[in-house]
Amino acid sequence: MCNKRTIILSTITYLLLTFTSSAQDTLSYATQNPLSIGLHLGYSMNFSGGEAKKGLDNMISTFEETGSDNFLIKGDLPYQLSPVVGLFANYKWNKKVSFGTGVNLTRRGYTMNLDAEEKDPEYQFDQFSEYTEKYQVTTIEVPLSVYFKPNKLFSLGVGIQAGTALAISSKVTSTINQRVVINGESSDEFPPHTREMEDTLDDIVSTAYFGYFASAGISLRKNTEIMLSLLKSGSYADTTYGKLSDTSVVVSLRFGLLSF
Repeated sequence: MCNKRTIILSTITYLLLTFTSSAQDTLSYATQNPLSIGLHLGYSMNFSGGEAKKGLDNMISTFEETGSDNFLIKGDLPYQLSPVVGLFANYKWNKKVSFGTGVNLTRRGYTMNLDAEEKDPEYQFDQFSEYTEKYQVTTIEVPLSVYFKPNKLFSLGVGIQAGTALAISSKVTSTINQRVVINGESSDEFPPHTREMEDTLDDIVSTAYFGYFASAGISLRKNTEIMLSLLKSGSYADTTYGKLSDTSVVVSLRFGLLSF
């Protein structure tokens, strides 16, 4: 009976000491400039997704299927490289856990490339055409995150974010490049020709969206951290190809500027 009481008292004492230590740790951080504000700068590689990607892939396949032995068409849907600029606020709950928010500006969208090559083996007359369709929308995003810092060097985070397009920020640019090659050489009679058209399409509607992300960071020095994030954004535009969303890989630097 005495041993049971001893075990129970020891367990209660341990729990009280652990709770007191955690509370003291949290209180200590609450009095040591727990709130920091800083600058967030980086680049985002955006890979198109959603219904729009399927529609764009089908468009590319349709054009490629119209080709022949002497008329080749190839297309692709490359990733978008966009700058990310923003401010962040971070609140340290204790040594290992912190909460963050902020505001970021970036661009999203898609680029579709179609390359055509027409060959006439009889007269050695080759013609090349390039078509590029680019849709871009500037967005403002607000993330909410929680970070876990196992040691002074590394940090891990997860979170959600809400975003929306800025007014009058979307456009579609179409570029057509043409050149003629005769007997393997460019001809002065058919100089290279480029035509570019830019338009804001009324049938593309930008919408508010949500997303979620995971990140990992490495501290470079006291107030500077390099971050690698994987972000999945919901549908942010309704295009002629369908609803457009994307998956992004973001590499950024966070500079702490103020502490409170």
